[in-house]
Amino acid sequence: VVVIRYVLQCVWVFNDFFFFQAEDGIRDRSPSRGLGDVYKRQVSEFWIRSISTFGANTAALVLVDGFERDIDEVNVEDIESFTVLKDASATAIYGSKGANGVVLINTKRGKESKINIDAKVEGFYSTFTQAPEFVDGYTYASMANEARLTRNQEALYSPTELELFRSGLDPDRFPNVDWMDVMMRDGAWSSRATLNMRGGGRTARYFVSGSYQNQQGMYKVDKALKDYNTNTNYRKWTYRMNLDIDITKTTLLKVGLSGSLRKQNDPGSGTDNLWSVLMGYNPIMMPVVYSDGKFPAWSDKDDNMNPWVQATQTGFNESWKLSLIHI
Repeated sequence: VVVIRYVLQCVWVFNDFFFFQAEDGIRDRSPSRGLGDVYKRQVSEFWIRSISTFGANTAALVLVDGFERDIDEVNVEDIESFTVLKDASATAIYGSKGANGVVLINTKRGKESKINIDAKVEGFYSTFTQAPEFVDGYTYASMANEARLTRNQEALYSPTELELFRSGLDPDRFPNVDWMDVMMRDGAWSSRATLNMRGGGRTARYFVSGSYQNQQGMYKVDKALKDYNTNTNYRKWTYRMNLDIDITKTTLLKVGLSGSLRKQNDPGSGTDNLWSVLMGYNPIMMPVVYSDGKFPAWSDKDDNMNPWVQATQTGFNESWKLSLIHI
C-alpha cells in the first residue's frame, strides 16, 4: 500500500526579505533573493538575543543532525525538529562557537511503516514593497533651472528646450526616460517543488527527498536576444537520504547523504554596478537607444553606459556551486 499526499500552494510576496522576531528575542532573516548578487552574499541567519558579538560571526551556531552545517543547505520539508538553545548553561558545551546561541536541527528519518510519498508544489509572486520614484525629464530640467536662478546664475535650459523635453519630439537630443520603468518588471514568479519518500521495515528504514527551486529576477530583457537571458535567475536542487539499519539487536547503523546544486545567472556587468548606475542616472542624461539603433554611452567603461545597456548588452554571468555532505 502506498500513501500519497499532494499539496499545491500559491503565495504572494511583497518584500525584499522576510524578517521575523519572536517575543523570546530570536530573530530570523531570510532574503527573498530577487535582485541578483544577493544570492551570493546574503544567507538565512538566526540572531538569538540580538547581536552579541561585533567584528566577528554574529549568527547562531547551526547543527544539523549533530554536525555544523549551513542552514541554507537544509530543505524545510526535511526538518523533523527545530530547537533553539540560548541559555549559557545549555550552550557551554559548544565553547566560543555557541556564544551567539545554538540551533539544533534534526532531519526526518525512516519509520517502520508503509511507504509514504509526499509531494508539494508552491508558487510565489514577488514584487517591491516600495520602489523609488523619480521625476520626469521636464520636471528635472525645470528644477535644474530653478536651482540655478535662485543662485543668480543663468538657466541651463531655454523654454524651447524645456518644451522638447516635455513633448518628446526629439528623443535623441532631449530624452525623457523613466529608467525604473525601462529596467524593472512589476513582479516575478518563483516556484518550489519537493518530493519525499518515507518508510521501511524492522531491519532497515529510509527517508529520501529531493527539491527544486526556481527564482526569477525583476529585470526586463531585450527580446531581440534569443541565445541567452540577461535577467537574474537562481535555481537550486537539493537532495537528502537518511538510512537506518539494525545490524544487530544492539547495533544501529545510521547513514546520511545530502547535497545541493546551485545555478546563478546575472547580467554581464554585475548587479551591484547596475544598481549604482540606475540610482545615479537622471531622465535627461541620454536616451535608452538612439533612433538609428545605436546604443549611447560616455565611454566603454561600465559606469559610463546607461542602465539598459549594462543590463542587456554586456552578456551574462553564469555560476554553479555543488555541495555534497556525508554523515
